Amino acid sequence: MRRTSARWWTAVAVVTTCGAALTGCSLVSGADASTPAADSTQASTNRQTTPVVEGDLVDSKRVPGSLGYGTPVPLTAVGSGTVTWLPGFGDTIGRDGTLYSVDEVTVRSMHGTVPLWRTLEQGLRGADVDQLKDNLRALGYDVADDDRFDDRTRRAVARWQKDRDRPQTGTLGTSDVAFVPGDIRVGDLTGLVGAPAGEAVYGYTATTLVATATVQPIDLVRFPSGGAVQVSLPDGSQVPGTVQSVGGPPSDDEGSGSGGDADTTPVVVRLDAELPEGVSATSTVDLVVAGTTREGVLSVPVTALLAGSGGGAAEDGSAEGDAGSTGDDYVVEVVQPDGTTREVPVTTGFFADGRVEVTGEGIAEGTEVVVPS
Repeated sequence: MRRTSARWWTAVAVVTTCGAALTGCSLVSGADASTPAADSTQASTNRQTTPVVEGDLVDSKRVPGSLGYGTPVPLTAVGSGTVTWLPGFGDTIGRDGTLYSVDEVTVRSMHGTVPLWRTLEQGLRGADVDQLKDNLRALGYDVADDDRFDDRTRRAVARWQKDRDRPQTGTLGTSDVAFVPGDIRVGDLTGLVGAPAGEAVYGYTATTLVATATVQPIDLVRFPSGGAVQVSLPDGSQVPGTVQSVGGPPSDDEGSGSGGDADTTPVVVRLDAELPEGVSATSTVDLVVAGTTREGVLSVPVTALLAGSGGGAAEDGSAEGDAGSTGDDYVVEVVQPDGTTREVPVTTGFFADGRVEVTGEGIAEGTEVVVPS
């Protein structure tokens, strides 16, 4: 009786211990307690899926950059006197506006790319005379459309001088005007009122925002002068832009991702639309440019690819190879009508923007495939 009672209490203890530990224990006799192997097809419940999509794949490129006003160009106060007036940081100066003053004589802005390297007077001709006359016409003065400084030009200059309470000499020199590329914005102030003339007093930029970046040589073909660029803002929105210049010295705020690589090239992109309200004019951005396009193909996220018989998927789930590479060493998990999945071999085609072109038996638009969660 005592031995029978002991065996009964031992059995109760075993059953109680297994139940409390929730280990799935079982009492067996004459057989192994092995767990049956999982079927190769699995239920897709609680697994993330995505449909196969038919459409265009575009091999776009994103280059980090920043917003700003471009590289400041130094402006020198010409003369041997004393600087008596300077504009403030951020001020904009248009045609005929005051650039600075020396000995209380204002030097005014004229638009042009040829510097004023001589005194302009009757009898001269050249590109500097031509751009002076362009400015006089824009200001409403009567001059011919040519590169000759004739008597008609002299009279127009004298009238301009009279309208600005200046001596009516009919000639213009560096103490009267300076040529700048267009309307300008005052950038870094380097001079001081009261300092001797003859030194740079500030750097100026264009008045419109630009996006700047430094681009690797392999990507320069994507940035032709005048080419279209999308400027991607921090909030995810995009503003259209146009490549304004390629090359030249980069500014201090250009290309947040350049890393100081001497082989990179500065690219300046003009914004073709206003920034959305609230976006800072000094934000970091991405320049997004399109490359090769594959039209009307079936594609899935690259992460949906699994290594097939020949491997081909990297440890991080990405596919090996660049945009445009092809191969057939992959499979995808296709969701069946009953909720299970099966592995389907696929041939990969064009890779772009995190997606890959795929073809295979049973692969069609809308087919659900498993992707990592």
